[in-house]
Amino acid sequence: MQQENHIIDQLKNKQYDRAVSAISELYHEMLYWHIRKLVKGHQDANDVLQNTYIRIFKGLKSFGFRSSVKTWCFRISYNESMRLLQKQQKLEYNSSEGDLTDHLNKLTADPHFDLDTVSYAFHESMIKLPEKQQRIFQMKYFDELTFDEIAEITKWNKNSIKTAFYAAKEKIIIQVKATV
Repeated sequence: MQQENHIIDQLKNKQYDRAVSAISELYHEMLYWHIRKLVKGHQDANDVLQNTYIRIFKGLKSFGFRSSVKTWCFRISYNESMRLLQKQQKLEYNSSEGDLTDHLNKLTADPHFDLDTVSYAFHESMIKLPEKQQRIFQMKYFDELTFDEIAEITKWNKNSIKTAFYAAKEKIIIQVKATV
């Protein structure tokens, strides 16, 4: 919290270069993994992260202090991720089974990702979730965001988010237990 207050002080003093550096230092890894879970591939995540930093830098002058800097940055990274996914959807058409196979192949081919049997079952069951449940589950489980933060980032209803999260959690538990 103290680091976030430091960023806010920099913004109020119009020290935007320092604020971007502080944001990068504090949230870089969290933003990367948030994006990575949404766009799946390492290279795509890096591209989206770069675009996120560009939007953060451009938007700092108009930051309205209506949310935390962290939530604001996550919202930007979420929007940038959705832009890439929409662009990719327009460029190629795949069946949902192809998407699942393609995603699992990307996970297992990635040298930064090591899957044991339980982890594979967990990720396989998570990928089978509807897109909205998948995103909510990832933000709550992996990014450790609160339901309020997820609602602010996605602009979805908080109660719908809770319902979707617990439904996703239950589906994953059932599928992992059946696999292991």
